[in-house]
Amino acid sequence: MPEKSLVEKLREVFLKRHVLDIKDVYKTIRTNSRTTAYRYLQKLDALSSYSHAGKYYTLKEIAQFDEDGLWHNGEIGFSRYGTLMNTIVHLISVCDNGKSCSELEKQQRVYVQNALLTLVKTKKLSRQVVNGVYVYVSADPDQSLRQIQNRFEQEEIAPLPDWIVMQVLVATIKCISEHVKEEEVALLLKKQGSSVTLDQVQRVFKLYSLEKKTPDFTP
Repeated sequence: MPEKSLVEKLREVFLKRHVLDIKDVYKTIRTNSRTTAYRYLQKLDALSSYSHAGKYYTLKEIAQFDEDGLWHNGEIGFSRYGTLMNTIVHLISVCDNGKSCSELEKQQRVYVQNALLTLVKTKKLSRQVVNGVYVYVSADPDQSLRQIQNRFEQEEIAPLPDWIVMQVLVATIKCISEHVKEEEVALLLKKQGSSVTLDQVQRVFKLYSLEKKTPDFTP
């Protein structure tokens, strides 16, 4: 089959299934060559996923990007900005108050800790501690200063809702031990289907001095 026809056939399969892996591409264009498969993907200007180590592909005409430039097909994430690291840098650069690790993971639906550490190490991002939590900000000193200032102001004027505080305190009682840990409480809440983040748990711990001891209280 002529190359032009195979390209069109591959496009039709994309339009039908939305997302393909490399084996699907091999099968569609009848090749076992990775180089050939990538050449066809390039002809269609295909995007690789930022999740799952980039093993999935879609077309720009298929992806329905949200305001953050992200699109998810089930658990598979695609970004207007390409790779996971490029996407993280972009999301932080356009954010007025930086982002914590858990905020990024909630937004991107993937584990980002290793990527963040690499970006800080290579000086593509910076980070500061705000109320006991690492906040990742721009590598540009002026922008990062503004982001951190905004972060402090936001946390000062936006106290946690009562329902979040209550859920954390109740979960803390259920996890009660001599030295209850923030991560333990956050994990329990996650298992219960709560949307409370580790950052919020850490704020409640600081507010009630739970990192030192578990007070005797009744929620």
